[in-house]
Amino acid sequence: MKRNLNVVGLILMATIFFTACKKETTNIFNMFEDVTVTYSAKSPYAVTSYKDVNVGDSVYLEYTIESPKTDMYVACIFETSSAIPTKIALDDTQRKKATGIVKLKMDTRVGLISYRIWALDKGGIYLGDGYKTITLNVLPDYKYWSSREIFIPDTVTKVANSFISLTNGQLYSYSNGKENTDKIDLGIYRTPVTANGVNGYLYNTYVLDANPMPFTAYDMSTWTNKRATLLAAPKTGQASAFLNLRTGAQILTAGKSAKPTFKSITTGLIPGSLFYFLTPEGKYGAFYVNSISSNNSSRGVFLNVDVKIQN
Repeated sequence: MKRNLNVVGLILMATIFFTACKKETTNIFNMFEDVTVTYSAKSPYAVTSYKDVNVGDSVYLEYTIESPKTDMYVACIFETSSAIPTKIALDDTQRKKATGIVKLKMDTRVGLISYRIWALDKGGIYLGDGYKTITLNVLPDYKYWSSREIFIPDTVTKVANSFISLTNGQLYSYSNGKENTDKIDLGIYRTPVTANGVNGYLYNTYVLDANPMPFTAYDMSTWTNKRATLLAAPKTGQASAFLNLRTGAQILTAGKSAKPTFKSITTGLIPGSLFYFLTPEGKYGAFYVNSISSNNSSRGVFLNVDVKIQN
């Protein structure tokens, strides 16, 4: 009986201890209720919560931030994925209430982007953001074909997907290529090469109206409606450059700068290679080589590529 009473006593003490701790613990969800942030829409460009926008659109954040108890010295505007916020110094007339307009241009990337505005005190301590977030959905102005596997041509069965349409991302073989000539932009092939006594291959590409045709193992002389796509010289080590093509406008600028004029690339493509292209419709795009797979005997050799092209 005495042992049972001791156990009950321990349980009661533990309950009192944890209850006391719970009362003393600060709740992160109501720590910053003193600061309020409101967004208005006096301008037609203003956004107060969520909005779909197009690349190149202007967006205004018309904000009022209030801190009735603690003086504010800085207002911070933070964009998702940014390393640090933009800071706006507040003067003596704005210690308790500050208003402003943040003018944004949606030209850096597509997809969801969120913004928060918060206040700092004199010591740079976070005061709160009113638990408010503005979210913009920047609608894509380019198409992205990811991880397309383009195979080296097979001259026996002729069913390997060695052709690609850059406008719809579809792959084609020699067997079904003739009926889809008006969609195909590129074909790939390889040629043997010896460098420093080591045998290897150059992986090249061409458009179907190239003259002379650099790849002759396939007879495409009877194919009609060949697309007059143009290619630019490839560059290597372009992973970051391809990743940073986040809008169609950026693809357009980079594509124009590259000046696509070629009908084939015969200097070889390697992982990390990128070249720009121009379709007959006047759309610029970027072709990036992720990898070259040559160790799978059952599937054959293929280039794994990504393609971005203007809408």
